[in-house]
Amino acid sequence: MDNLKAIKCALLSQEIYNDFTQLKFADFPDITPAWINQATTDTQGALLVDGNDSSLYIVFRGSEQRLDWHTNFEFSQKEADFQQAVIEQQIVQNRAQVYPYAAKSSSGAKMHQGFVDAYFSVREQIHTYLRDHPTTRVTVTGHSLGGALATLCAVDVQYNFSSIAIELYTFGAPRVGNSGFCKSFNERVPKSYRFIYGMDIVPALPRPWQGYSHVDAEYRLGPRLSLNFLTQRFKDHAISNYLDALKKQAT
Repeated sequence: MDNLKAIKCALLSQEIYNDFTQLKFADFPDITPAWINQATTDTQGALLVDGNDSSLYIVFRGSEQRLDWHTNFEFSQKEADFQQAVIEQQIVQNRAQVYPYAAKSSSGAKMHQGFVDAYFSVREQIHTYLRDHPTTRVTVTGHSLGGALATLCAVDVQYNFSSIAIELYTFGAPRVGNSGFCKSFNERVPKSYRFIYGMDIVPALPRPWQGYSHVDAEYRLGPRLSLNFLTQRFKDHAISNYLDALKKQAT
């Protein structure tokens, strides 16, 4: 795992929450991104070419609505809003599993219906870009539900563009599919780095008893114990925690 690249991906995953009309990525100051924006599924992201080595970065925006979990003001309301809008509606209620491709899955892979719908709403846009802008290296990244979309994107690109070398960096991502999906994913995308900070609640969802498993490989950051158990589980989800911990680790 490349720590500097992990920091770069965490920074991209933080900056993607900003307003698209004014957004300039710190590591790509002179690059105009190709934007992903599908209003019907509330799926947003960006594609950026690294001028140093011509590799492509695909970053997906999560759904935390840029909440500052470190601010105590009205924290209980933020927690309630996040639990209702993201955890209950997007992760839990959409827990049906599907295999979205026409051919039958030989591995028995199935994926979270809500995540699949969101990714497939922008999939053709990504495929078109890759056909029109050939590259040999792609790094996919995202935080929270953006990490779930990044996971689906990484394995999809590997399957359909086999000549491209794929890397995946996710931060606070939920489980995406069943054990069959994870087995297939781990074989196809060995350079996968899934970060969990502290007691972050989102990576614990959906639950294993609902038929979900995590893809490899897990990297833990930050403290894993707190007296304020429930509150800390939400605060630890902030992308700023991941970025700060990776920077501290690098020094």
